[in-house]
This record gives sequence, structure tokens and C-alpha cells, in this order.
Amino acid sequence: MANFGTTIGNNPKYWEDIMLHPDEWSGLAIDCAITKMGWIKEFGRDTYCALWQRWPSRKSIYNLPIGYNLYITSFHLEAVEVEWLWQQAKHIDAPIIVLTESQQYDCPLPKNVHFHKFYWWHEQCDLIQKWHPNKITKNITHQFSAITSRITQSKLLITTALLENKTKSMIRLSKWRNEDSVNKNNNKLLDYYHDIFYKKWYGNEIYLEDTLTKFRNEQIYTSNPWTDPYQKCALHFTNESFHYSLKHDQLGEYIYPGPFITEKTLKCLAGATGFVPVGQFDTYKALQDVGFKFDYGFRQDFDEECGDISRLVSIVKLIEELATWNNDELFEATKESSLYNQDYIYSQDFYKFCDNQNLQTINFLCQKYN
Repeated sequence: MANFGTTIGNNPKYWEDIMLHPDEWSGLAIDCAITKMGWIKEFGRDTYCALWQRWPSRKSIYNLPIGYNLYITSFHLEAVEVEWLWQQAKHIDAPIIVLTESQQYDCPLPKNVHFHKFYWWHEQCDLIQKWHPNKITKNITHQFSAITSRITQSKLLITTALLENKTKSMIRLSKWRNEDSVNKNNNKLLDYYHDIFYKKWYGNEIYLEDTLTKFRNEQIYTSNPWTDPYQKCALHFTNESFHYSLKHDQLGEYIYPGPFITEKTLKCLAGATGFVPVGQFDTYKALQDVGFKFDYGFRQDFDEECGDISRLVSIVKLIEELATWNNDELFEATKESSLYNQDYIYSQDFYKFCDNQNLQTINFLCQKYN
């Protein structure tokens, strides 16, 4: 197995030992040695790859080299960066393939940029099972949980709503702040919680009740579905890494590709934990499309709202409603679906479904471009 440069401290590790994804890799298709990606070798020396990209325009602008017949990129480690794709299309005329779980929606793209569905969620779930094989019996003692290691607009509002509505919740809150968390939202309800956060909570670090050591923001630890926030709490608010869906910029008004889903959501599925997606819109539907079920006993229409402000308002109002439910009521509302979703993963049916979908994409690309 090849080593792709992921490290902890000074000790190099294979990515499967510490990460749910390979590290970024760029090079000729024929040289691709990433586990599960050997099929790319068939595209030979005339295809250039830039896989597992993470916001490449923010790193002294990384440009794809010119002169190749085909380019294959992928975005699984971070959300698709539309800006970078437009930058590359300015100097590249050849097709640029984007492998991603995300829907394009109505996002404007250059004519030579093409999205193709390629899943890595199942590979992450497979590693989660291998890393954390020992299931535990649930013991529901709290209503809700939410983890915030980096404060963003959405995480700030949801965490504050949980703290201020007298819920019995397990909360993790750090001091690490993203720039977008500073700005108000031009919405009375959201700005109410925004102001409370900065008056009362910002700067106060809150640790999880089930740990005596500081939180470690590494996937081999953050992917564990058997910790107290998932096994002692009836409902988890995912606080995903990226939550923007409706965009207004130089490209116009459009829905940003998504939803981008990480171990923050996937470990809920593996751990039979009911959850409210705090991230991009369409999360429930995207997961239903690959076989999961969410017949929860409370409204889920917030997930259909592409507007970020309106979606956050709806989630905050949902918190205010569910705060009156007790532990057992919340747990029972999601129990049947959560157990189904866990079994769907552990039976390997989910893995087989995604693998089959990927095979269809691989066959299509090989027939079209080889």
C-alpha cells in the first residue's frame, strides 16, 4: 500500500490508519495508486488527476497543468470549490471531470466541466466500523447533543438555541472562530441568538461530559459513534463543516453543489442515532436516495429550504418546539428509522449500493473517454 503523506506529528501513517479519506493527490492517471481508485490507471498518460482537493484556490492558487486530453478531479475531503473550477476552465479546454457525491443543482459551470456521481460515503462507513467495532447499548439520559470545534454561522446559532432553551444537552464548544460567525443575519430571531452568544458564551470553552481529556479533532477520534453524545442523547444536531446552499455572487443566484456530508453525519447512521442535519439543504433526501430512511416523528421540511437563513430559522424553531419533548419521546420518534439505517450499513447493503453506483460511473467514463 502506498503512503500518501498524511502525518500525525512526525510519524507518517497510511491514510486508512487515521483518515477516512486519502490525502490530496495529483499526477498522471497511470501513476494513481490510491486504494479503490486503481481504475483511473486505464486513462493512461494523457489524463491528469487532482484528487481529494480541499479548496485549492486558497493555497497560492493551484492550477492544473495544461496540455492533457482529460482531467479528473474529485472533491470528497471538502466541498466542491466552484470558483476553482471556473479558474481552471479559463486556461483548459479539455474536459474536466468532477467526481463527487454532490448534486450540481442549478449551479453554473463552464461548458467543459462535468459532474459525475462518485461515492465515498460507504468507504467512510466501512472504516468507521473497522476503527470502532464494539457496539454499546444506548442509555438515553439527555435530549440533545451538538459538537462545535470551529464556530461558524450555523453552529453558533444552533448551539446557542440548545443552550438557551433549557434543554438537557451534551455540548462541545471551542474558542476557534470562523469569520462568518461575526456577522449578523438580518433576521430578528437569528440575531437574537447571535447577540446572546457573543454576550454570554463566546470565549467559554465547553468540554464533552464523557471526556477527561481535551477534544482531539482527528477523524480516527471524531468518527467514533459510540461516545456519549451519540449513545446517551436522543437527538444529535450534526453541525456539518459546510452549510451554504443558496448563493448570490458573480455567477448569479444559484444553489451551491451539495450536500457535503462528513463523519459528523455518517457516524449517526452507524451508531443508530437520530439526527437533525445542520449543513447544506437536501441532506435527508440525498441520504434517502442511497437507501436510508428518516421516518422521524417530527417535521423535516427545514431540510427542503435552500435558503440558508430560512433553513436556520426553521431549525431554531424546531429546537424551541422539541425542547418541550422528554428524552423518551425524542428517542422513540427516531428509533425505528435509526435502527434500520444502522442495519443498512452493517449488512453491507449500503456499501454494495454505492459500489454499484460507482461502477456505473466508471463504466460510463471509460466508454466515453478511453
